[in-house]
Amino acid sequence: MQKSRNNCYLLLMVLSFLILNSSCTTKDKVYSDPYAGGRPALGIKMSTDYPEPRLGAPGSIVKYKATGLVPYKNSITFLLNNEVAEIVGIDSTGIQIKVPENASTGVGAISIDDRVVFGPVFRVTGNVSADNTFKAQVGADNYISGVLPLPDGRMILVGSFSDYEKKGTVKPLNRILLTSKDGELDRSLVTENGVGGYLTTIATLPNGKFVIGGGFSSYNIHLGEVSNITVLNTNGTLDSMIVRTFMDQDTVPAFNGGVDGSISKLFTRGNMITAVGSFNYYLQRVYGYGDYRGRRDSLAIDSVRIKNMVRFFADGSLDSSFNYNLLTHKSYDGPNGPIIDALMQDDGKVILVGRFTKYNNETVNNIVRINDDGSIDRTFKTGNGADQYISSIKYNKATRRFTLAGAFNVFDGHEQNGLALINEDGSLDNTFKGATKNNIDSYVFASQLSNGWLVVSGYFRSYGGVHRGNFMILDQQGALLKGYNTNGDLEGVVTNVLETKNFSGQIQLLLTGGFSKLDEQPVGNITRLLLK
Repeated sequence: MQKSRNNCYLLLMVLSFLILNSSCTTKDKVYSDPYAGGRPALGIKMSTDYPEPRLGAPGSIVKYKATGLVPYKNSITFLLNNEVAEIVGIDSTGIQIKVPENASTGVGAISIDDRVVFGPVFRVTGNVSADNTFKAQVGADNYISGVLPLPDGRMILVGSFSDYEKKGTVKPLNRILLTSKDGELDRSLVTENGVGGYLTTIATLPNGKFVIGGGFSSYNIHLGEVSNITVLNTNGTLDSMIVRTFMDQDTVPAFNGGVDGSISKLFTRGNMITAVGSFNYYLQRVYGYGDYRGRRDSLAIDSVRIKNMVRFFADGSLDSSFNYNLLTHKSYDGPNGPIIDALMQDDGKVILVGRFTKYNNETVNNIVRINDDGSIDRTFKTGNGADQYISSIKYNKATRRFTLAGAFNVFDGHEQNGLALINEDGSLDNTFKGATKNNIDSYVFASQLSNGWLVVSGYFRSYGGVHRGNFMILDQQGALLKGYNTNGDLEGVVTNVLETKNFSGQIQLLLTGGFSKLDEQPVGNITRLLLK
């Protein structure tokens, strides 16, 4: 025992020596300054005070307060939100610049070689402004995926949010809510606990009830009783029914149908409901079964192989006349890739866009129109389609044009650079062409207004050589609309635009999606713009 203690003591002494020796060695080392040899500071300081004036139109003369500029007066470049501005004068108190023709709201910055000194924000005025009659100041705390305008002007919003205008702090507003036409929360929609999951889409049935779709398994107190789609009464409560179970009875969703994955879009025509998304099976609950011992209730779920596209009857049962093979008891192949967006026409035909090259094993290249039975509509003449995926399709009844946006460069053999207008028969409108884009640019959404202009959003930093941050308005030929692109950058992406008019006849654009700032102002995934 004594020998063991001595060995432990000796080991501790050796370890202590090594630690102390290591510490001394470390203290003796001298390391080089990692910042040594750098270029000396410029000695320029830009004031945080607003420029004079603090706002103005292109062509305005603006002065930024700054010191230390005179030694560099022949090598300074001035940038206003990344657009080069003409320098009018430099002195010991600051710099005067002329607002560029293509300027937009943003910070002013002095650039010398590859060194930049940032200044305050200058607001460029134009023909687009925030609509001060819109009451939503804070907005939603997360993504707004869909907007359903009601006949009386009110709107139902769906998405991934749990709060709106800071009024869901105590009792969350989970994924669905009602607002006035000007964005004020309307508590008359009785959603209670709302959705457990997320919503992407909403539509109306002829009886006034609402169909909601997305990725969710519960609504209010009905936990685990929904398969990504259900029907609500006109007041927001779940449309329910009483069923006889094996040993008792229960209140369950009246819409007894669903899918095993998420729904991205759904449409109603009469009492029929069409849904598209990312799923592999149709599901239906069968009530009244007992467990294997016959002692308690057991829920059975029937499933049918249905891929990415399904049509329901009003009660949730499967419509087997829609792209369905009665011999194999499953759907035909459908698209061989994801459906990103879709649109139903008044005649019931549906246009699908996304990332797929075939439909029912026939080449279609990211866009196809299908008939009422799910077969390919061969009168829709998109030719070779798009060379890469399409992320958005919209239709404007006034112009009778479809608007496409995505990552494609070519549509039916024509260079289109991610944006295209197509005619009602699917052929390309050759009068419109998107400007050349960088490889990193991605257009997520585009919609044509009633006057022919296009609202475009996505992930891009320039368009046609002009700085634009994720949002822009184009003319009928695809050029930036002069005077309508002076707003500052959008942080995020717009995925839906609702066009209305105010009492003066001016166009109002309700923007929703996933964005936190526009024109240097915080916005919570929803805002409304006014076009002069």
